[in-house]
Amino acid sequence: MVALALGFYIYTLEGRVREAEEQKQNALVLSQQQAMNANVLQNMLDLNKQNAAMLASFIAKVQQGQVQPVTNFTVTAATPSEAASQVAEKINRQDPTLPPEALEKTDNTIVSVQKLTDAEKLATQTANKAKQEAGQTTVNEDYGVAVYKNNNYRNWYIGTGVGWHDGDHYVPVSLQRNFSKDAALEWEAHLDGDMNVKGGEIKYKRGVNKLFFGLF
Repeated sequence: MVALALGFYIYTLEGRVREAEEQKQNALVLSQQQAMNANVLQNMLDLNKQNAAMLASFIAKVQQGQVQPVTNFTVTAATPSEAASQVAEKINRQDPTLPPEALEKTDNTIVSVQKLTDAEKLATQTANKAKQEAGQTTVNEDYGVAVYKNNNYRNWYIGTGVGWHDGDHYVPVSLQRNFSKDAALEWEAHLDGDMNVKGGEIKYKRGVNKLFFGLF
């Protein structure tokens, strides 16, 4: 009975978490300064402090050219904010004209306008001058728009299931504390049919890219 109750609790909790994550998947428009501010990311994306700092550090490296966003492209708009908003709206409605990378489901999607190169600025100025000479009152510019995707690591995991050992069933109940995206400590208790603790485990976990001497 206790195991069923715990299982139901985890199921309902998973539903609430899934609903919250779907809300987070909507693209968020941020300026360059906001996108690198851990406090802004923590508040606007509802991140914990560590996830916000990791994401801000990643975006700062992107802006410095050390790493690349999942995708970037040029958008014609009246203002940088409008350019980013156009892309965010397309992402939120899953516009098929966007690159697949921009539509990928992740915990957070951030859209930010990047600085144009000197060559791009010159081309824009030349085009705008031609528009003005032609008597056009609305002058649009080309803006580089970058899309960042982020998956958070969770501080805690809880779990339960069914185990079998030496012909006896037991119920494993686990609690895992994640200290970073690749390090965790897990406690697991084994309960018998009367919900008495009959054994347990404590495990330290590390995230790795490949197993079996780097083969897989």
